[in-house]
Amino acid sequence: MKKTKGIITAGHAQTAWAGIQILDEGGNAFDAAISMSFAACINEFCMSSLGGGTFFNLFTQEGKTVIIDAFCQTPKQKRPLDQIEFYPHTIDFGNTQEDFQIGMGAIAAPGTLAGIYALYEQFATLPFKELIEPALQIARKGSLVDDFQEFDYSVLESMLRVHPESRALFTKEDGSLVKEGDVVGMPVFADFLECLRFEGKDLFYKGEIAQKIAKDSQEKGGFISYKDLASYQAIVRNPLSFNYRGHTVLTNDLPSIGGPLIALGLNKLQADRSFNKHTDPAHTNRMFEVFQYLEGVDRTVDGLNLLLAKESNIKSNFKEAGGKKWGSTTHFNVMDEHGNAISVTTSNGEGSGYMIEGTNVMLNNMLGEAALLPGGFHSWAPDQRLSSMMSPTLILDNQDTIRYALGTGGAGRIPTMVLQVISYLLDYGMTAEQAVGAPRCHLEHGSFDLEPELWVEGSFDAEKVSQWAEQHMYFGGVHTVERLPDGRFEGVGDARRSGVVLVND
Repeated sequence: MKKTKGIITAGHAQTAWAGIQILDEGGNAFDAAISMSFAACINEFCMSSLGGGTFFNLFTQEGKTVIIDAFCQTPKQKRPLDQIEFYPHTIDFGNTQEDFQIGMGAIAAPGTLAGIYALYEQFATLPFKELIEPALQIARKGSLVDDFQEFDYSVLESMLRVHPESRALFTKEDGSLVKEGDVVGMPVFADFLECLRFEGKDLFYKGEIAQKIAKDSQEKGGFISYKDLASYQAIVRNPLSFNYRGHTVLTNDLPSIGGPLIALGLNKLQADRSFNKHTDPAHTNRMFEVFQYLEGVDRTVDGLNLLLAKESNIKSNFKEAGGKKWGSTTHFNVMDEHGNAISVTTSNGEGSGYMIEGTNVMLNNMLGEAALLPGGFHSWAPDQRLSSMMSPTLILDNQDTIRYALGTGGAGRIPTMVLQVISYLLDYGMTAEQAVGAPRCHLEHGSFDLEPELWVEGSFDAEKVSQWAEQHMYFGGVHTVERLPDGRFEGVGDARRSGVVLVND
């Protein structure tokens, strides 16, 4: 079969390699994305898992636009808190820290695998056994630990040491954590993928694995029941769409709030026509004002729904509020020569510490993410799709042809990071490489943080203003691909999170 030309950006070289293998077999962008989704669970273990949640943003060669919402669902029933395993962990970024909770009581019903199957059943062209083959090879031969994965493992070390299965994977014989240059194999995960090939997603959601998860959850302090898993469904939605500088932006809609925040922020920039140089004071002032506005908006689903309804430029397809929550994280993009494109953001939170024995799959800690629970821990309503900041984004040109695909990890910083790269692309006319490499800033809880080169002198209504010494993964990893008007591809993997770009030509 003739190979498919295309481009891939991802957070790890072997994740991108998995997609290229599928394009070489003649698969489309969606086939490649499925293969990469499995591979990322090995190469980017702390950020991606079949036990987590994912959003797939698709544009097909026929012009169809689709969001597959495979994010996590709250359990159907609560239990007395004195029966729940739920305890704290802190991530230290150097200049700032983030707190979260792990344990069995932090697990929400996972959706990633259901989303992969929804993508496979509707948009794939190659057999499932071919799509899992690259991940099988990586799991058996091993994944190379890069500098970013070493950092990720180090900040999550105490979580990785909780379960014997993860402790065996990520520590050496002397008990030390794996480092850059080490190779981590996951043959048990390979065996699990082989079982999926024959038994399908029901193995995970209704079969032996589901029964194991439910039993452990009930016995060890979790909320998840068998019914939570058996009833889980990926949801196919229309994306949130809006016009910006002659382009159509397609991103995640409510009940997730990352996409709406991007739309509202860019609408604030829409009236500004003076974009000279991003190192000028005007740029920093402009970003601060937009972020200050976003900090002040009502971030409940109902509140954002009302705000979007007032903006004639923004088209939301959301009808009813199904929850009031917004949900570490990685991202990848694929475009192919046929005009298909997919932008995928996936997360396992920081991981709960619980692995499904005999699978190498760790479940999420979404119920322990403070950013997902504005009412406080355990404030979640039962049986609701958690919302999220994750915002995989596609941009069409004025001919309704795919032009850009981008997105990032970064928790509550996701909307501001994606917004800035879009502005660099469409306001400043930068190339993808320039836009991703340009400095970023972020305002949160009164702290205004800026990367080098951005202007910091002046008066900002912030409790703290910090200019970082270098670009940092705190400011996301906005991997981006571009289809040029002549059909050529360009892209960049964000160096802040060891991103890579591979072209199949």
